[in-house]
Amino acid sequence: VSGSSEYLTEDLPDSIQVGGRISPQTVWDYVEKIKASGTKEICVVRFTPVTEEDQISYTLLFAYFSSRKRYGVAANNMKQVKDMYLIPLGAADKIPHPLVPFDGPGRYMFH
Repeated sequence: VSGSSEYLTEDLPDSIQVGGRISPQTVWDYVEKIKASGTKEICVVRFTPVTEEDQISYTLLFAYFSSRKRYGVAANNMKQVKDMYLIPLGAADKIPHPLVPFDGPGRYMFH
């Protein structure tokens, strides 16, 4: 986790519902506006599949978004988290420039 994790344990659902796709440029334009405003926080969370079944679903979702060159938009209604985007990154992909440097508590496990 990069950024404040204060509300994540109560606000993140057990499963995230994907509500649609969005172009990467739209996301990065929005992230830049958020960063420039200085009034909102950006939090980066890395999701990792736990079970073999999760791994299959995770891989299929990654392939879906990667092949379409799109990011996912979470549809869950959350109290503190306004917008959540799922950004497919391959194992060798670099972290997108607008998200670095990381700042915050570092590794954090959700149960």
